[in-house]
Amino acid sequence: MSVLRGRFARPHTSGLRRKPLAVCLAALLAGAGVDASERDAPHQDGDFVLLVTNCNDDGEGSLRATIAGAISDTEIAFSQSMGCSTITLTSGAIVIGNGANGLPLDNLQIIGLGRNALTIDGSYLDRVFVHDAGNTASLALSGMKITHGLTSGSGGCVLAHGNISLSDVEISECSAGIVTGTPSEQELLGDTAVRGGGLYAGGSATLDTSFIGDNQLYAQTGYAYGAGVFAAGDATLTATTISGNYVNAAAGAAYGGGLAVGNRAGQVQANVELTTSSVTNNGAFSNCDFCPVRGAGVWVYGNSNFTQSLISGNSAFSVAHYGTGGGLYFTSRFGGPAVTATLTDTDLSSNSADDSAGAIGAAGDLIITRATISGNSASADGGAITLFAGNMLLADSTVTGNIAGARGGGLFLFGYGDIATSNSTISENMAANGGAVGNTYGSLHFANSTIAFNTATEHGGGVYQRYPYYLFDMRSTIVASNTAASSAEDLWPPGLTVTGASNLVMAAVGVELPNDTLSADPLLQPLTMNGGSTRTHALGEGSPAIDAGSNDSFLDFDQRGEGFARVVGTEADIGAFEVQPAGPVDEIFADGFEP
Repeated sequence: MSVLRGRFARPHTSGLRRKPLAVCLAALLAGAGVDASERDAPHQDGDFVLLVTNCNDDGEGSLRATIAGAISDTEIAFSQSMGCSTITLTSGAIVIGNGANGLPLDNLQIIGLGRNALTIDGSYLDRVFVHDAGNTASLALSGMKITHGLTSGSGGCVLAHGNISLSDVEISECSAGIVTGTPSEQELLGDTAVRGGGLYAGGSATLDTSFIGDNQLYAQTGYAYGAGVFAAGDATLTATTISGNYVNAAAGAAYGGGLAVGNRAGQVQANVELTTSSVTNNGAFSNCDFCPVRGAGVWVYGNSNFTQSLISGNSAFSVAHYGTGGGLYFTSRFGGPAVTATLTDTDLSSNSADDSAGAIGAAGDLIITRATISGNSASADGGAITLFAGNMLLADSTVTGNIAGARGGGLFLFGYGDIATSNSTISENMAANGGAVGNTYGSLHFANSTIAFNTATEHGGGVYQRYPYYLFDMRSTIVASNTAASSAEDLWPPGLTVTGASNLVMAAVGVELPNDTLSADPLLQPLTMNGGSTRTHALGEGSPAIDAGSNDSFLDFDQRGEGFARVVGTEADIGAFEVQPAGPVDEIFADGFEP
Protein backbone atom coordinates (compact mmCIF):
# COMPACT_ATOMS: atom_id res chain seq x y z
CA MET A 1 0.00 0.00 0.00
CA SER A 2 1.36 3.42 -0.87
CA VAL A 3 1.95 5.91 1.88
CA LEU A 4 0.97 9.58 1.74
CA ARG A 5 1.80 12.27 4.23
CA GLY A 6 -0.72 14.89 5.38
CA ARG A 7 -1.15 17.20 8.33
CA PHE A 8 -2.30 15.72 11.63
CA ALA A 9 -5.90 16.59 12.52
CA ARG A 10 -7.62 16.35 15.86
CA PRO A 11 -10.81 14.24 16.08
CA HIS A 12 -13.65 15.98 14.28
CA THR A 13 -17.23 15.19 13.37
CA SER A 14 -16.41 14.83 9.71
CA GLY A 15 -14.24 11.85 10.67
CA LEU A 16 -17.06 10.27 12.65
CA ARG A 17 -19.60 10.80 9.90
CA ARG A 18 -17.94 9.29 6.88
CA LYS A 19 -17.60 11.77 4.04
CA PRO A 20 -18.90 10.78 0.61
CA LEU A 21 -15.30 10.79 -0.61
CA ALA A 22 -14.28 8.32 2.11
CA VAL A 23 -17.11 5.99 1.06
CA CYS A 24 -15.83 6.10 -2.50
CA LEU A 25 -12.33 5.32 -1.25
CA ALA A 26 -13.65 2.21 0.46
CA ALA A 27 -15.09 0.95 -2.82
CA LEU A 28 -11.84 1.71 -4.63
CA LEU A 29 -9.78 -0.13 -2.05
CA ALA A 30 -12.03 -3.16 -2.34
CA GLY A 31 -11.58 -3.30 -6.14
CA ALA A 32 -8.81 -5.20 -7.89
CA GLY A 33 -6.13 -3.54 -9.95
CA VAL A 34 -6.83 -0.02 -8.72
CA ASP A 35 -3.89 2.36 -8.86
CA ALA A 36 -2.42 3.33 -5.45
CA SER A 37 -2.89 6.99 -6.17
CA GLU A 38 -6.65 6.39 -6.23
CA ARG A 39 -6.65 4.32 -3.02
CA ASP A 40 -4.90 6.88 -0.85
CA ALA A 41 -6.58 10.22 -1.42
CA PRO A 42 -7.08 13.46 0.47
CA HIS A 43 -10.16 14.33 2.49
CA GLN A 44 -12.16 17.27 1.29
CA ASP A 45 -10.40 19.42 3.90
CA GLY A 46 -6.93 18.36 2.76
CA ASP A 47 -6.11 15.55 5.23
CA PHE A 48 -4.90 12.17 4.00
CA VAL A 49 -6.54 8.92 5.07
CA LEU A 50 -5.74 5.22 4.93
CA LEU A 51 -8.74 2.91 5.05
CA VAL A 52 -9.19 -0.36 6.93
CA THR A 53 -11.33 -2.60 4.72
CA ASN A 54 -11.82 -5.82 6.72
CA CYS A 55 -11.93 -7.25 10.25
CA ASN A 56 -8.97 -9.59 9.90
CA ASP A 57 -6.31 -9.65 12.60
CA ASP A 58 -3.55 -9.10 10.02
CA GLY A 59 -2.92 -8.93 6.30
CA GLU A 60 -3.85 -6.51 3.53
CA GLY A 61 -6.67 -4.17 4.55
CA SER A 62 -6.52 -5.09 8.25
CA LEU A 63 -6.15 -2.52 11.00
CA ARG A 64 -2.77 -3.92 12.01
CA ALA A 65 -1.38 -3.77 8.49
CA THR A 66 -2.87 -0.37 7.76
CA ILE A 67 -1.19 1.11 10.83
CA ALA A 68 2.09 -0.52 9.86
CA GLY A 69 1.80 1.17 6.46
CA ALA A 70 1.20 4.63 7.87
CA ILE A 71 3.51 7.47 8.72
CA SER A 72 3.07 10.17 11.34
CA ASP A 73 0.19 12.62 10.81
CA THR A 74 -1.83 10.18 8.71
CA GLU A 75 -5.42 9.31 9.59
CA ILE A 76 -6.60 5.71 9.80
CA ALA A 77 -10.30 5.29 9.02
CA PHE A 78 -12.64 2.33 8.42
CA SER A 79 -14.66 1.49 5.36
CA GLN A 80 -18.39 1.48 5.99
CA SER A 81 -18.66 -1.44 3.60
CA MET A 82 -16.46 -3.79 5.66
CA GLY A 83 -19.42 -6.06 6.33
CA CYS A 84 -18.28 -6.71 9.92
CA SER A 85 -18.25 -4.90 13.23
CA THR A 86 -15.69 -6.72 15.41
CA ILE A 87 -11.95 -7.01 14.95
CA THR A 88 -10.73 -9.91 17.08
CA LEU A 89 -7.01 -9.85 17.75
CA THR A 90 -5.41 -13.29 17.75
CA SER A 91 -1.72 -12.41 17.43
CA GLY A 92 -1.22 -9.94 20.26
CA ALA A 93 -1.43 -6.20 20.74
CA ILE A 94 -1.29 -3.74 17.86
CA VAL A 95 1.98 -1.92 18.48
CA ILE A 96 2.14 1.60 17.11
CA GLY A 97 5.85 2.28 16.93
CA ASN A 98 7.74 3.25 13.82
CA GLY A 99 5.89 3.89 10.57
CA ALA A 100 6.53 2.75 7.04
CA ASN A 101 9.28 5.34 6.67
CA GLY A 102 11.12 4.07 9.74
CA LEU A 103 10.26 7.14 11.81
CA PRO A 104 8.10 7.10 14.96
CA LEU A 105 4.33 7.36 14.52
CA ASP A 106 4.33 10.21 16.98
CA ASN A 107 1.02 11.66 15.76
CA LEU A 108 -1.63 9.17 14.73
CA GLN A 109 -5.40 9.39 14.55
CA ILE A 110 -7.60 6.29 14.28
CA ILE A 111 -11.24 7.11 13.47
CA GLY A 112 -13.73 4.31 13.98
CA LEU A 113 -17.34 3.93 12.92
CA GLY A 114 -18.79 4.65 16.38
CA ARG A 115 -18.38 2.80 19.65
CA ASN A 116 -21.63 0.91 19.05
CA ALA A 117 -20.63 0.02 15.51
CA LEU A 118 -16.98 -1.09 15.85
CA THR A 119 -15.36 -3.30 18.51
CA ILE A 120 -11.69 -4.18 18.79
CA ASP A 121 -11.39 -7.26 21.00
CA GLY A 122 -8.10 -8.33 22.57
CA SER A 123 -9.40 -11.86 23.30
CA TYR A 124 -7.72 -11.69 26.75
CA LEU A 125 -4.45 -12.60 25.02
CA ASP A 126 -2.67 -9.26 25.29
CA ARG A 127 -3.32 -5.56 25.26
CA VAL A 128 -5.21 -4.05 22.32
CA PHE A 129 -3.07 -0.98 21.56
CA VAL A 130 0.46 -0.03 22.57
CA HIS A 131 1.63 3.41 21.43
CA ASP A 132 5.39 3.20 21.68
CA ALA A 133 6.54 6.23 19.71
CA GLY A 134 8.07 8.34 22.45
CA ASN A 135 7.01 10.10 25.62
CA THR A 136 5.81 13.20 23.74
CA ALA A 137 3.86 11.34 21.07
CA SER A 138 0.08 11.72 20.66
CA LEU A 139 -2.50 9.08 19.83
CA ALA A 140 -6.14 9.99 19.05
CA LEU A 141 -8.82 7.28 19.04
CA SER A 142 -12.48 7.83 18.24
CA GLY A 143 -15.63 5.87 17.45
CA MET A 144 -14.79 2.42 18.81
CA LYS A 145 -15.14 -0.04 21.66
CA ILE A 146 -11.90 -1.51 23.00
CA THR A 147 -12.32 -4.57 25.16
CA HIS A 148 -10.89 -7.77 26.65
CA GLY A 149 -7.27 -6.68 26.92
CA LEU A 150 -4.99 -8.47 29.38
CA THR A 151 -1.46 -7.81 30.61
CA SER A 152 0.76 -8.47 33.58
CA GLY A 153 1.98 -4.88 33.40
CA SER A 154 0.28 -1.50 33.05
CA GLY A 155 -2.44 -0.51 30.59
CA GLY A 156 -4.81 -3.47 30.36
CA CYS A 157 -6.29 -2.48 27.00
CA VAL A 158 -4.37 0.65 25.96
CA LEU A 159 -0.82 1.61 26.86
CA ALA A 160 0.31 5.02 25.58
CA HIS A 161 3.75 6.22 26.57
CA GLY A 162 2.82 9.78 25.58
CA ASN A 163 -0.46 11.68 25.27
CA ILE A 164 -3.79 10.18 24.32
CA SER A 165 -7.23 11.50 23.43
CA LEU A 166 -10.46 9.53 23.20
CA SER A 167 -13.74 10.61 21.63
CA ASP A 168 -16.79 8.34 21.56
CA VAL A 169 -14.67 5.45 22.85
CA GLU A 170 -15.52 2.66 25.28
CA ILE A 171 -12.76 0.82 27.14
CA SER A 172 -14.25 -2.05 29.11
CA GLU A 173 -13.56 -5.45 30.66
CA CYS A 174 -9.79 -5.08 30.54
CA SER A 175 -7.32 -6.38 33.14
CA ALA A 176 -3.83 -5.27 34.12
CA GLY A 177 -1.41 -6.92 36.53
CA ILE A 178 -3.49 -10.09 36.42
CA VAL A 179 -0.73 -12.38 35.14
CA THR A 180 2.17 -13.36 37.38
CA GLY A 181 5.62 -12.12 36.54
CA THR A 182 7.58 -8.89 36.55
CA PRO A 183 7.19 -7.26 33.13
CA SER A 184 9.34 -4.36 32.02
CA GLU A 185 6.25 -2.15 31.83
CA GLN A 186 6.16 -2.07 35.62
CA GLU A 187 9.35 0.02 35.48
CA LEU A 188 7.81 2.82 33.37
CA LEU A 189 7.93 5.36 36.20
CA GLY A 190 10.87 3.92 38.06
CA ASP A 191 9.17 1.60 40.53
CA THR A 192 7.23 -1.64 40.66
CA ALA A 193 3.74 -0.17 40.57
CA VAL A 194 1.04 -1.27 38.13
CA ARG A 195 -1.11 1.42 36.53
CA GLY A 196 -4.21 1.65 34.37
CA GLY A 197 -6.49 -1.36 34.30
CA GLY A 198 -8.17 0.01 31.19
CA LEU A 199 -5.99 2.87 29.99
CA TYR A 200 -2.45 4.00 30.81
CA ALA A 201 -1.21 7.41 29.64
CA GLY A 202 2.40 8.36 30.30
CA GLY A 203 1.46 11.93 29.37
CA SER A 204 -1.91 13.65 29.30
CA ALA A 205 -5.30 12.01 28.74
CA THR A 206 -8.32 13.73 27.15
CA LEU A 207 -11.64 11.87 27.13
CA ASP A 208 -14.80 13.16 25.46
CA THR A 209 -18.18 11.39 25.37
CA SER A 210 -16.54 8.12 26.38
CA PHE A 211 -17.10 5.22 28.77
CA ILE A 212 -14.46 3.48 30.91
CA GLY A 213 -16.05 0.59 32.75
CA ASP A 214 -15.64 -2.79 34.43
CA ASN A 215 -11.86 -2.85 34.22
CA GLN A 216 -9.61 -4.50 36.82
CA LEU A 217 -6.15 -3.71 38.14
CA TYR A 218 -4.13 -6.04 40.37
CA ALA A 219 -0.75 -5.35 41.96
CA GLN A 220 0.88 -8.51 43.22
CA THR A 221 3.81 -6.89 45.04
CA GLY A 222 3.77 -3.09 44.65
CA TYR A 223 1.36 -0.18 44.44
CA ALA A 224 -1.68 0.04 42.16
CA TYR A 225 -2.95 3.21 40.46
CA GLY A 226 -6.16 3.67 38.47
CA ALA A 227 -8.24 0.63 37.62
CA GLY A 228 -10.12 2.57 34.96
CA VAL A 229 -7.65 5.22 33.85
CA PHE A 230 -4.16 6.25 34.92
CA ALA A 231 -2.64 9.46 33.56
CA ALA A 232 0.78 10.64 34.67
CA GLY A 233 -0.02 14.05 33.17
CA ASP A 234 -3.14 16.17 33.10
CA ALA A 235 -6.54 14.53 32.58
CA THR A 236 -9.54 16.25 30.98
CA LEU A 237 -12.90 14.47 30.89
CA THR A 238 -16.05 15.79 29.24
CA ALA A 239 -19.40 13.96 29.12
CA THR A 240 -17.57 10.79 30.15
CA THR A 241 -18.50 7.98 32.55
CA ILE A 242 -16.03 5.97 34.64
CA SER A 243 -17.92 3.14 36.31
CA GLY A 244 -17.53 -0.31 37.82
CA ASN A 245 -13.73 -0.43 37.86
CA TYR A 246 -11.84 -2.18 40.64
CA VAL A 247 -8.26 -1.92 41.92
CA ASN A 248 -6.74 -4.53 44.24
CA ALA A 249 -3.28 -4.33 45.77
CA ALA A 250 -2.12 -7.55 47.39
CA ALA A 251 0.85 -6.13 49.30
CA GLY A 252 0.88 -2.37 48.67
CA ALA A 253 -1.23 0.75 48.54
CA ALA A 254 -4.17 1.25 46.17
CA TYR A 255 -4.92 4.62 44.58
CA GLY A 256 -7.86 5.53 42.32
CA GLY A 257 -10.39 2.80 41.71
CA GLY A 258 -11.83 4.74 38.78
CA LEU A 259 -9.27 7.39 37.88
CA ALA A 260 -5.73 8.10 39.13
CA VAL A 261 -3.87 11.20 37.96
CA GLY A 262 -0.34 12.39 38.68
CA ASN A 263 3.12 10.86 38.81
CA ARG A 264 3.61 10.16 42.50
CA ALA A 265 6.76 8.11 41.86
CA GLY A 266 8.31 11.00 39.95
CA GLN A 267 6.82 13.58 42.35
CA VAL A 268 5.19 15.43 39.45
CA GLN A 269 1.77 16.94 40.16
CA ALA A 270 -0.92 17.02 37.48
CA ASN A 271 -4.35 18.56 36.98
CA VAL A 272 -7.80 17.01 36.56
CA GLU A 273 -10.80 18.61 34.85
CA LEU A 274 -14.17 16.83 34.85
CA THR A 275 -17.18 18.42 33.16
CA THR A 276 -20.65 16.84 32.88
CA SER A 277 -19.06 13.51 33.75
CA SER A 278 -19.72 10.76 36.30
CA VAL A 279 -17.52 8.52 38.43
CA THR A 280 -19.70 5.78 39.89
CA ASN A 281 -19.49 2.40 41.60
CA ASN A 282 -15.72 1.99 41.51
CA GLY A 283 -13.79 0.15 44.22
CA ALA A 284 -10.30 0.29 45.73
CA PHE A 285 -8.93 -2.39 48.07
CA SER A 286 -5.64 -3.43 49.63
CA ASN A 287 -4.88 -6.73 51.31
CA CYS A 288 -1.85 -5.19 53.03
CA ASP A 289 -2.26 -4.80 56.79
CA PHE A 290 -0.55 -1.39 56.93
CA CYS A 291 -0.98 0.14 53.44
CA PRO A 292 -3.30 3.04 52.59
CA VAL A 293 -6.19 3.01 50.12
CA ARG A 294 -6.96 6.44 48.68
CA GLY A 295 -9.71 7.69 46.37
CA ALA A 296 -11.90 4.80 45.24
CA GLY A 297 -13.54 7.07 42.70
CA VAL A 298 -10.79 9.57 41.89
CA TRP A 299 -7.25 9.99 43.22
CA VAL A 300 -5.44 13.18 42.26
CA TYR A 301 -1.80 14.06 42.87
CA GLY A 302 -2.37 17.75 42.14
CA ASN A 303 -5.25 20.12 41.46
CA SER A 304 -8.75 19.23 40.32
CA ASN A 305 -11.87 20.92 39.03
CA PHE A 306 -15.28 19.19 38.84
CA THR A 307 -18.24 20.89 37.13
CA GLN A 308 -21.79 19.54 36.73
CA SER A 309 -20.60 16.05 37.55
CA LEU A 310 -21.50 13.09 39.79
CA ILE A 311 -19.30 11.07 42.16
CA SER A 312 -21.39 8.25 43.59
CA GLY A 313 -21.30 4.72 44.94
CA ASN A 314 -17.50 4.39 45.19
CA SER A 315 -15.87 2.46 48.06
CA ALA A 316 -12.37 2.52 49.57
CA PHE A 317 -11.49 -0.27 51.98
CA SER A 318 -8.70 -2.57 53.10
CA VAL A 319 -8.06 -5.57 55.29
CA ALA A 320 -6.65 -3.17 57.91
CA HIS A 321 -9.44 -0.56 57.52
CA TYR A 322 -7.22 2.11 55.96
CA GLY A 323 -9.62 3.19 53.22
CA THR A 324 -9.88 6.99 52.89
CA GLY A 325 -11.71 9.18 50.39
CA GLY A 326 -14.40 6.91 49.04
CA GLY A 327 -15.34 9.33 46.27
CA LEU A 328 -12.31 11.59 45.92
CA TYR A 329 -8.89 11.95 47.51
CA PHE A 330 -6.45 14.66 46.46
CA THR A 331 -3.02 15.55 47.76
CA SER A 332 0.27 17.22 46.85
CA ARG A 333 3.83 16.05 46.94
CA PHE A 334 5.66 16.53 50.21
CA GLY A 335 7.06 20.05 50.29
CA GLY A 336 5.45 20.86 46.96
CA PRO A 337 2.97 23.60 46.04
CA ALA A 338 -0.40 23.48 47.76
CA VAL A 339 -3.28 21.98 45.82
CA THR A 340 -6.96 22.80 45.47
CA ALA A 341 -10.06 20.85 44.51
CA THR A 342 -13.03 22.87 43.25
CA LEU A 343 -16.44 21.24 42.89
CA THR A 344 -19.26 23.24 41.29
CA ASP A 345 -22.77 21.89 40.66
CA THR A 346 -21.34 18.47 41.46
CA ASP A 347 -23.06 15.92 43.70
CA LEU A 348 -21.44 13.28 45.88
CA SER A 349 -23.63 10.46 47.16
CA SER A 350 -23.42 6.96 48.63
CA ASN A 351 -19.61 6.80 48.72
CA SER A 352 -17.90 4.97 51.58
CA ALA A 353 -14.57 4.45 53.29
CA ASP A 354 -13.70 2.00 56.05
CA ASP A 355 -11.51 4.60 57.75
CA SER A 356 -12.15 8.30 57.09
CA ALA A 357 -13.70 10.62 54.49
CA GLY A 358 -16.61 8.77 53.00
CA ALA A 359 -16.95 11.18 50.08
CA ILE A 360 -13.83 13.41 50.03
CA GLY A 361 -10.42 13.18 51.65
CA ALA A 362 -8.84 16.61 51.24
CA ALA A 363 -5.12 17.14 51.74
CA GLY A 364 -5.38 20.66 50.36
CA ASP A 365 -7.88 23.47 49.90
CA LEU A 366 -11.44 22.46 49.06
CA ILE A 367 -14.10 24.71 47.49
CA ILE A 368 -17.62 23.34 47.05
CA THR A 369 -20.48 25.33 45.50
CA ARG A 370 -24.09 24.29 44.76
CA ALA A 371 -23.57 20.64 45.70
CA THR A 372 -25.58 17.95 47.41
CA ILE A 373 -23.41 15.66 49.54
CA SER A 374 -25.63 12.86 50.82
CA GLY A 375 -25.66 9.30 52.07
CA ASN A 376 -21.89 8.90 52.39
CA SER A 377 -20.28 6.97 55.25
CA ALA A 378 -16.96 6.44 57.01
CA SER A 379 -16.16 3.98 59.76
CA ALA A 380 -14.10 6.57 61.63
CA ASP A 381 -14.10 10.33 60.91
CA GLY A 382 -15.80 12.48 58.31
CA GLY A 383 -18.87 10.68 57.04
CA ALA A 384 -18.86 13.00 54.05
CA ILE A 385 -15.64 15.05 54.14
CA THR A 386 -12.38 15.01 56.10
CA LEU A 387 -10.09 18.01 55.74
CA PHE A 388 -6.56 16.78 56.48
CA ALA A 389 -4.81 19.96 55.37
CA GLY A 390 -5.73 23.33 53.92
CA ASN A 391 -9.02 25.20 54.18
CA MET A 392 -12.57 24.46 53.09
CA LEU A 393 -15.38 26.67 51.79
CA LEU A 394 -18.89 25.20 51.49
CA ALA A 395 -21.32 27.53 49.69
CA ASP A 396 -24.94 27.18 48.54
CA SER A 397 -24.85 23.46 49.32
CA THR A 398 -26.58 20.74 51.35
CA VAL A 399 -24.82 18.07 53.41
CA THR A 400 -27.33 15.45 54.58
CA GLY A 401 -27.72 11.83 55.59
CA ASN A 402 -24.01 11.14 56.07
CA ILE A 403 -22.70 8.88 58.85
CA ALA A 404 -19.35 8.67 60.67
CA GLY A 405 -18.47 6.03 63.25
CA ALA A 406 -16.37 8.50 65.26
CA ARG A 407 -16.29 12.27 64.57
CA GLY A 408 -18.00 14.57 62.11
CA GLY A 409 -21.01 12.92 60.51
CA GLY A 410 -21.01 15.59 57.80
CA LEU A 411 -17.67 17.41 58.01
CA PHE A 412 -14.52 16.71 60.01
CA LEU A 413 -11.59 19.09 60.35
CA PHE A 414 -8.49 17.15 61.36
CA GLY A 415 -5.69 19.62 60.77
CA TYR A 416 -5.04 23.29 61.55
CA GLY A 417 -7.07 24.74 58.70
CA ASP A 418 -10.46 26.44 58.55
CA ILE A 419 -13.93 25.29 57.61
CA ALA A 420 -16.24 28.06 56.43
CA THR A 421 -19.83 27.75 55.27
CA SER A 422 -22.03 30.25 53.45
CA ASN A 423 -25.69 29.80 52.54
CA SER A 424 -25.51 26.09 53.30
CA THR A 425 -27.55 23.43 55.10
CA ILE A 426 -26.05 20.62 57.19
CA SER A 427 -28.90 18.37 58.27
CA GLU A 428 -29.75 14.84 59.38
CA ASN A 429 -26.18 13.58 59.68
CA MET A 430 -24.93 11.23 62.41
CA ALA A 431 -21.71 10.45 64.32
CA ALA A 432 -20.50 9.46 67.77
CA ASN A 433 -19.22 13.02 68.26
CA GLY A 434 -20.27 15.95 66.11
CA GLY A 435 -23.35 14.81 64.25
CA ALA A 436 -22.94 17.61 61.72
CA VAL A 437 -19.37 18.91 62.20
CA GLY A 438 -16.33 17.76 64.15
CA ASN A 439 -13.19 19.82 64.75
CA THR A 440 -9.86 19.11 66.42
CA TYR A 441 -7.26 21.86 65.90
CA GLY A 442 -8.75 24.20 63.31
CA SER A 443 -11.24 27.06 63.27
CA LEU A 444 -14.91 27.11 62.28
CA HIS A 445 -16.80 29.89 60.52
CA PHE A 446 -20.52 29.58 59.78
CA ALA A 447 -22.43 32.30 57.93
CA ASN A 448 -26.08 32.36 56.80
CA SER A 449 -26.29 28.61 57.30
CA THR A 450 -28.61 26.07 58.93
CA ILE A 451 -27.30 23.19 61.08
CA ALA A 452 -30.26 21.11 62.22
CA PHE A 453 -31.63 17.65 63.04
CA ASN A 454 -28.18 16.05 63.33
CA THR A 455 -27.47 13.32 65.89
CA ALA A 456 -24.49 12.28 68.03
CA THR A 457 -24.41 9.27 70.29
CA GLU A 458 -21.93 10.97 72.65
CA HIS A 459 -21.26 14.73 72.30
CA GLY A 460 -22.09 17.60 69.98
CA GLY A 461 -25.25 16.74 68.15
CA GLY A 462 -24.69 19.76 65.95
CA VAL A 463 -21.02 20.75 66.32
CA TYR A 464 -18.26 19.03 68.31
CA GLN A 465 -15.06 20.96 68.96
CA ARG A 466 -12.48 18.92 70.81
CA TYR A 467 -10.68 21.91 72.32
CA PRO A 468 -12.77 24.91 73.38
CA TYR A 469 -10.07 27.52 72.81
CA TYR A 470 -9.93 27.32 69.00
CA LEU A 471 -11.84 29.99 67.04
CA PHE A 472 -15.55 29.38 66.52
CA ASP A 473 -17.38 32.18 64.70
CA MET A 474 -21.06 32.22 63.64
CA ARG A 475 -23.05 34.89 61.86
CA SER A 476 -26.76 34.74 61.01
CA THR A 477 -26.73 30.95 61.47
CA ILE A 478 -29.31 28.54 62.90
CA VAL A 479 -28.08 25.63 65.05
CA ALA A 480 -31.20 23.88 66.28
CA SER A 481 -32.95 20.57 66.96
CA ASN A 482 -29.69 18.61 67.18
CA THR A 483 -29.34 15.85 69.77
CA ALA A 484 -26.53 14.07 71.62
CA ALA A 485 -27.07 10.96 73.74
CA SER A 486 -30.82 11.47 73.19
CA SER A 487 -30.76 14.98 74.66
CA ALA A 488 -30.94 18.35 72.96
CA GLU A 489 -27.38 19.55 72.31
CA ASP A 490 -26.43 21.87 69.49
CA LEU A 491 -22.85 22.83 70.47
CA TRP A 492 -20.15 21.16 72.59
CA PRO A 493 -18.02 21.46 74.78
CA PRO A 494 -18.89 23.63 77.76
CA GLY A 495 -16.37 26.46 78.01
CA LEU A 496 -16.48 27.09 74.26
CA THR A 497 -16.74 30.76 73.28
CA VAL A 498 -18.63 31.59 70.09
CA THR A 499 -17.99 34.93 68.39
CA GLY A 500 -20.22 36.63 65.82
CA ALA A 501 -23.79 37.95 65.89
CA SER A 502 -27.40 37.44 64.81
CA ASN A 503 -27.58 33.68 65.46
CA LEU A 504 -30.21 31.27 66.75
CA VAL A 505 -28.98 28.40 68.95
CA MET A 506 -31.48 26.33 70.91
CA ALA A 507 -29.31 24.16 73.21
CA ALA A 508 -25.69 24.87 74.17
CA VAL A 509 -25.18 24.35 77.90
CA GLY A 510 -22.03 26.02 79.19
CA VAL A 511 -21.20 27.63 75.84
CA GLU A 512 -20.67 31.39 75.75
CA LEU A 513 -22.77 32.79 72.91
CA PRO A 514 -23.01 36.33 71.49
CA ASN A 515 -25.41 38.47 73.51
CA ASP A 516 -27.98 38.80 70.70
CA THR A 517 -28.31 35.03 70.15
CA LEU A 518 -31.92 33.79 69.96
CA SER A 519 -32.94 30.45 71.46
CA ALA A 520 -36.60 29.96 70.46
CA ASP A 521 -37.67 27.19 68.08
CA PRO A 522 -37.03 28.47 64.51
CA LEU A 523 -39.96 26.37 63.21
CA LEU A 524 -37.90 24.67 60.54
CA GLN A 525 -39.90 22.79 57.94
CA PRO A 526 -38.82 19.37 56.58
CA LEU A 527 -35.77 19.23 54.31
CA THR A 528 -37.07 19.37 50.75
CA MET A 529 -36.77 21.10 47.40
CA ASN A 530 -37.99 24.64 47.96
CA GLY A 531 -36.50 25.92 44.72
CA GLY A 532 -32.97 26.01 43.41
CA SER A 533 -30.80 22.92 42.94
CA THR A 534 -30.38 21.85 46.58
CA ARG A 535 -32.73 20.98 49.45
CA THR A 536 -33.37 23.45 52.25
CA HIS A 537 -35.32 23.85 55.49
CA ALA A 538 -37.96 26.52 54.95
CA LEU A 539 -38.91 28.75 57.89
CA GLY A 540 -42.42 28.22 59.15
CA GLU A 541 -44.86 31.07 59.52
CA GLY A 542 -44.03 33.11 62.59
CA SER A 543 -40.45 31.83 62.89
CA PRO A 544 -38.32 34.04 65.17
CA ALA A 545 -35.52 33.75 62.58
CA ILE A 546 -37.43 35.91 60.06
CA ASP A 547 -35.84 39.37 59.66
CA ALA A 548 -33.56 38.67 62.64
CA GLY A 549 -30.34 37.89 60.80
CA SER A 550 -27.63 39.75 58.93
CA ASN A 551 -25.88 39.71 55.58
CA ASP A 552 -22.31 40.60 56.47
CA SER A 553 -21.03 38.95 53.28
CA PHE A 554 -23.36 41.00 51.05
CA LEU A 555 -24.85 37.91 49.44
CA ASP A 556 -27.31 38.53 46.61
CA PHE A 557 -29.30 35.32 47.06
CA ASP A 558 -30.06 32.69 49.67
CA GLN A 559 -28.94 29.06 49.29
CA ARG A 560 -31.35 28.49 46.41
CA GLY A 561 -29.58 30.97 44.16
CA GLU A 562 -30.87 33.39 41.57
CA GLY A 563 -34.48 34.39 42.04
CA PHE A 564 -34.37 34.03 45.84
CA ALA A 565 -33.14 37.30 47.35
CA ARG A 566 -30.90 37.08 50.38
CA VAL A 567 -32.58 40.02 52.09
CA VAL A 568 -36.37 40.40 52.02
CA GLY A 569 -37.81 42.79 54.58
CA THR A 570 -35.89 44.84 57.10
CA GLU A 571 -33.03 42.34 57.54
CA ALA A 572 -31.94 38.94 56.27
CA ASP A 573 -33.51 35.88 57.87
CA ILE A 574 -31.25 33.76 60.06
CA GLY A 575 -30.14 30.58 58.32
CA ALA A 576 -29.71 29.42 54.73
CA PHE A 577 -33.33 30.07 53.71
CA GLU A 578 -34.91 33.48 53.14
CA VAL A 579 -38.70 33.78 53.18
CA GLN A 580 -39.67 35.38 49.88
CA PRO A 581 -42.46 37.89 49.31
CA ALA A 582 -45.89 36.47 48.53
CA GLY A 583 -46.71 36.22 44.82
CA PRO A 584 -49.49 38.19 43.13
CA VAL A 585 -53.03 37.34 44.19
CA ASP A 586 -54.77 34.91 41.84
CA GLU A 587 -57.95 36.87 41.15
CA ILE A 588 -59.44 34.31 38.78
CA PHE A 589 -59.21 31.25 41.03
CA ALA A 590 -59.28 33.05 44.39
CA ASP A 591 -62.30 30.96 45.43
CA GLY A 592 -60.24 27.80 45.11
CA PHE A 593 -62.34 26.42 42.25
CA GLU A 594 -60.50 25.36 39.12
CA PRO A 595 -62.39 23.76 36.23
